[in-house]
Amino acid sequence: MRCWICGSGRLSPVGQLTSGERSFERLRLKFRRPGLLKPQPTFEAGFARACRDCGALVPFLGEHDRQELDATADDLADVEGAPSRPRGVSDRPEPTDRGPRPRP
Repeated sequence: MRCWICGSGRLSPVGQLTSGERSFERLRLKFRRPGLLKPQPTFEAGFARACRDCGALVPFLGEHDRQELDATADDLADVEGAPSRPRGVSDRPEPTDRGPRPRP
């Protein structure tokens, strides 16, 4: 696995990712509510790796949340006010000399 920012292969081991002082507080990935009375799809990013060279943090979902995301992905929509494309994303293709990025 490589850093998505600098391409370094020097990543930390997987760590538990929390968003506060309490261990049960996790970062959440939320999507637009699919209907007026339906719950907002939410997935917890409870794990991460850190790049030892540039310090970038790479959060990811646990297996249960990843499976739920996969099962509902075709029905998800961007949250209101989301940019059509992330800032700084280049139209240039990725360099091919790095190879595919494996999943965490």
